[in-house]
Amino acid sequence: MKGTYKFKPFTFTSVKPRGNNRDGTPTPEARSGHRIVCYGPSFYSFGGYNPYISKEDYNDLTWQRTCPLFQELWQFNFLSCTWTRLLGSGEVPNELASHCALQVGPNLVVFGGTAMPFGSASSNLLHICHLPSVKWRKVTAKGDLPFPMYGQAVCVHKGSMFCIGGTTGTEYSIDIHRLDLRHMEWCPLIPRILNPYYLPEARYRHEIVEHRGNLYVFGGGRHIDAYDLVIIPTFNLAQSLWTQTQTQPDPVTKNHPVPRRCHVLVKVGNEVFIHGGYNGKQAFSDMWRLNLDTMEWRKLLYKTPVPLYFHSATVTEEGCMYIFGGVKNLEANERTARIFKVWLRVAKLRDICWEAMCFYNPHLPHKSPAALLQMGIPQQIVEQLDLPPACG
Repeated sequence: MKGTYKFKPFTFTSVKPRGNNRDGTPTPEARSGHRIVCYGPSFYSFGGYNPYISKEDYNDLTWQRTCPLFQELWQFNFLSCTWTRLLGSGEVPNELASHCALQVGPNLVVFGGTAMPFGSASSNLLHICHLPSVKWRKVTAKGDLPFPMYGQAVCVHKGSMFCIGGTTGTEYSIDIHRLDLRHMEWCPLIPRILNPYYLPEARYRHEIVEHRGNLYVFGGGRHIDAYDLVIIPTFNLAQSLWTQTQTQPDPVTKNHPVPRRCHVLVKVGNEVFIHGGYNGKQAFSDMWRLNLDTMEWRKLLYKTPVPLYFHSATVTEEGCMYIFGGVKNLEANERTARIFKVWLRVAKLRDICWEAMCFYNPHLPHKSPAALLQMGIPQQIVEQLDLPPACG
């Protein structure tokens, strides 16, 4: 007996993909330094790194050429819990670790990153993959491009992509650039100099969000440093000015999140959620929420069963956060291919019902569309389950 289904918001659950490599169903290898984005009923994972998988361990033609980096695009369907390896066409990026990725309409936008050896082959190129057709193209952007780096942070606001920071492997940056996504033209945003003058520490593997005309920079660090989350570096777009935003501690614990880099962050409404990361000595499994209007932190009671860093996260329109991959063991430097999800909002009744039906009937997503419709499954869900694998 499986017991009774219960919808559990604000609780991490492990998502078990259907099938595995042993039964002939392809699933991605463990990795870190990749990026995932959400589009439709799926998230898409691109790139990644694993130095502990040899060419003999992974019999894949692309891996034989790119090892220890993954030049792979994978799709994970939320409703069927299945992985699909997408073999696309066109100009695929070669910089496959610590790049940036965004979903813009039906497109996956990939910027920056590094090939091997890290830092010696960094990128300032922009690649776009049209997800329905899996056709890649390299964009020839105009203007004053950022310096080739990896570990940058990006976000989209009003038709522009903003990029902050990054590293060459030896030097670190806090420079800000804006890319007009319509005209594909870069321009640097030069901060105004006031007295007293404030400029945040240069960094990589931080995260940024836009809220009410401000860009907020969360964490990050250098090779041995990690920056705190007590005072948030803030760039005001209208004034072109760096300022410092003081945050308030959790009202119960009276604490702030500890300094960290290589964490993940998602934004839902006026709140950001931060998970994991590490500070060079310790990796984290905790989850924090910051209200961007009150600037008050809350330490959430749920955490992943293992610490994670160099992982990646995305959030659905309905407010479900997914985490995939990352380094799970600081001492052994071991990667994972596990997926975790957590509802950050109360789900729609449709989503709760589908979860419950799959709980009692795990094979339900693999029935034919005709059988599902005959059972009374809504056509919208059937269509999302029966989406044909994208191909080049």
